[in-house]
Amino acid sequence: MPSDNNPAERTIRPAVEIRKLSYGHRSEKGAHTRSVLMSIFRTLKQRGLESVTTLEAALRTYTLTGHLPPLPEGGSSEG
Repeated sequence: MPSDNNPAERTIRPAVEIRKLSYGHRSEKGAHTRSVLMSIFRTLKQRGLESVTTLEAALRTYTLTGHLPPLPEGGSSEG
């Protein structure tokens, strides 16, 4: 068992850097929105999916059906 949590800390580091560069969140809603988007983008990256293409397809499905599709399991490229 490792004595530190470096993999988890490295995983959230990009979100922390963005928050610092943008001087934090302006509202609770903004904080929630950013946390949801960062979670989605990180999940897509970990699954090897291209984020813009995957989100575009999900939003297209939503506009046609009114339902968001589940996130794909994995792919071959990183986004």
